[in-house]
Amino acid sequence: MSGLRAGTKKQLALGLVIVFMAGWLFFSYYLYTNQVLFVSIEGTILDFEATTLALYRGQVDPNIKAVILYLDTPGGLVYPCLEIATHVQELADEKPVIAVMGTQCASGGYYIASFASYIYTHMNTITGGIGVISVWVDLSEYYEKEGIKIWVWQTGEEKDMGAEWRSPTQEENASIQAEVDALFMKLITDISVNRNLSNDTVTDISTGAVFLGREAQALGLVDAIGNPLTAQAKAAAMAGLWRFITVSQDMSDAQKFLRAMF
Repeated sequence: MSGLRAGTKKQLALGLVIVFMAGWLFFSYYLYTNQVLFVSIEGTILDFEATTLALYRGQVDPNIKAVILYLDTPGGLVYPCLEIATHVQELADEKPVIAVMGTQCASGGYYIASFASYIYTHMNTITGGIGVISVWVDLSEYYEKEGIKIWVWQTGEEKDMGAEWRSPTQEENASIQAEVDALFMKLITDISVNRNLSNDTVTDISTGAVFLGREAQALGLVDAIGNPLTAQAKAAAMAGLWRFITVSQDMSDAQKFLRAMF
């Protein structure tokens, strides 16, 4: 009889272990299939490939339910910023994208953030600085003074546009200014629509002025004061997640699974 009871206890213990493991595996699977992706943009924006690839992954991966976009950048080159912004817009049309500003998030960085579903800033984040600038450095007088002569062979009139050994022509000056104006109009229009800004606010930000986070909130440029942790909670709430794991853009599937398990 005692042997029978001992066997029953072993079976019961084994059953409990199996139930526990099944529950743990189910919970881990739930976590693995409910991820919040953390994408970071830091420093001057000079290219877009790594960031857009991460955003695209966030868009197409069914296990990723929301994205936190951390921006600590003064802005950067126009066309990389435009490319990244397009991917943020496409992603935000399908899943919550929560932007979080770091020490600074200005110019093209703010333009990118404006496409997010929700924007957090620190109270003293430097933001704004919205505008477009194009620079042509003309060293022709210096070269002449130093006796430096430059010969150029080129296949088209515009091939040496921006070259430091000459000034822009009147036609080039007009063309560059027209492009700058057109790009600025796109930036300010998109930001105005994204953030539903008043005409007075649009006028205020069109000067290229910068604002601290609390001022940006008053202007409607951001939604709230917060940080990556509050953004994480907001992302989960917007995605309707009970529990989740936060993954970075460079984590492998194996790493994500182990994180869900442990």
